[in-house]
Amino acid sequence: MTRDEALAHSKRLYLTTWSAAGKPGTVPVWFTPKDGVLYFTTVRTSLKARRMARDGRARVALGAADGPSFDVRAELVDARPDLAQEILAAYRRKYWMAALPFVGSFMRRRLASKETVIVRLTPVG
Repeated sequence: MTRDEALAHSKRLYLTTWSAAGKPGTVPVWFTPKDGVLYFTTVRTSLKARRMARDGRARVALGAADGPSFDVRAELVDARPDLAQEILAAYRRKYWMAALPFVGSFMRRRLASKETVIVRLTPVG
């Protein structure tokens, strides 16, 4: 399966980040592709957010931890309510749980309060 096919069919990506000591950690996340990059939201104080803020190095596997994978440059994105609305709309289309009214409002409140941050993953190479 090509990367584009995996992007079109995958419900999750598996994000690997590294500690300062070089220890990897992999977690599944909801995501949405847009204009050649991937976006997701996470709690600003999460381990993955802190690791990405520190050095921006990450690796993505699509669909499963051993799925098609590639390196990415991770950036935390602030002050983009337009992008937040696009991501939340994409989540509602892709994930049944995000379509529940209380989930969407919870996510919007957390983005507005800056408890949650948008993450941009740009493929490297």
